[in-house]
Amino acid sequence: MSNSIAVQQKRFIRLAPSNNSTVGYSPSASQPIIRFSVADTMATADMKAARLNFRVRINPTADAASQVAIGDDFNIDRRVGLSGVVDQVIVSSRRYGSQLEAVHNMGRLNSAWYDSLYSPKQMMSNNNLQTRAVGYGRYDRMSGDYSNASTLNDNGWKYMRKQLITGAGSATGKSSDLLDCSIPLHLGLFQSQDVNLNTVGGLEIAIYLQKERFLFNGTGAGKPTAVASYTLYDVSLTIPLLYYNANQIAALNSQPEKAVEFMRWTSIYSVLDSTFTSIAHRLTLRSLLSSIHNFQPTQSINDLDNNNFALKAIGLNELTVLRDGVKHPYEKTTIVDKKANNTLINLRNTTEAEVNNEAISAYRAPKDILYSQIIPENLVGVAGNNEGHHHMGVNYDLSAGSGLDVAGVISYDIKSKLEEQTMPTPTDTNTESYAMYSFYLDKQSLMITPSGIASM
Repeated sequence: MSNSIAVQQKRFIRLAPSNNSTVGYSPSASQPIIRFSVADTMATADMKAARLNFRVRINPTADAASQVAIGDDFNIDRRVGLSGVVDQVIVSSRRYGSQLEAVHNMGRLNSAWYDSLYSPKQMMSNNNLQTRAVGYGRYDRMSGDYSNASTLNDNGWKYMRKQLITGAGSATGKSSDLLDCSIPLHLGLFQSQDVNLNTVGGLEIAIYLQKERFLFNGTGAGKPTAVASYTLYDVSLTIPLLYYNANQIAALNSQPEKAVEFMRWTSIYSVLDSTFTSIAHRLTLRSLLSSIHNFQPTQSINDLDNNNFALKAIGLNELTVLRDGVKHPYEKTTIVDKKANNTLINLRNTTEAEVNNEAISAYRAPKDILYSQIIPENLVGVAGNNEGHHHMGVNYDLSAGSGLDVAGVISYDIKSKLEEQTMPTPTDTNTESYAMYSFYLDKQSLMITPSGIASM
């Protein structure tokens, strides 16, 4: 009889990019894509604790010696911070070549994620150490200003600009004056804590960097221009691995077919160009859990004068969610009671409370979300507001964890003002088109065989 104990080893691995660059990574000046290759080792990966690490240098002008100053109106959204450098992420199986997940417009997903699930204090403390974001809202909710019409003079934006002052000139990845970041990736696959690397055949991860015109914004003195740039140095990906012991390896090798289950985001871009618009998405998803949607005027996309991560209100009047033409999962039409209908959205005292409450339920039960940046102080804007905290969401998992199998059309009947916001002097009587960013979260089940990967 043996007294030996089977032991699993947990280790953190740090991976360098497979497309290593000696001059850093940048969307315009050098490598715009960062690639990582994770081997198909006998271990499970805690992808929820994975972090993309880098050091960043920001140059507001074409001069390599230029630096952002506190007095410059040179900004990055305060809720996403430097996690906004990620535009798209594509994850594939290294052995089989099959795509596991692809998320586009990652910055818009992050914006809604941090807005709904993080409080102002969380943003200012632990999240600031990762993404350098400072968040919105009052740190002390009993006193102090929470917003200002001018990003140049607002104290929150000033503090955010302090995060952007980095080394200049000949600074490289080893320079002490660059800004360190360690950001999570909020992919569906990266919400799993036990991805079997051997079963999926390892991972190939491609991270596409965000364009500067989308990342930076400002309108005052020292605002960003078309030549503003950023460069990432000393890039790495850290992942905790739990290695299998000998008995577990033998059990895995005895199974010719293996099942893998993980969550996955599907991203879709649409446009609202009429005050009554029906947006239809034809989907084939197993175990659809939830969806989230946010908006941005199409004229402000890639516009340095506007915050491209702002979750803008569209002046919503009515919202109906349908599945194959029938109201589902909510058997109702949400009607927003707007006061002062002839007042610009940014000045209204309505908060679209029911719509935003249902948006939070797309992440988890609202009663489980104790704190959020979607608070009345933020939802009621001020003139010239460059932030935006409005979005829509639907929870399809009303029973517990099973999800909804969809092979058809999910649509949204949206009646809104599509109020003009991007012109120099917007008025409540003019309209403009809005981009609608949609993200669907479903549970993916795959069967892995020696010949490849197939959906279950």
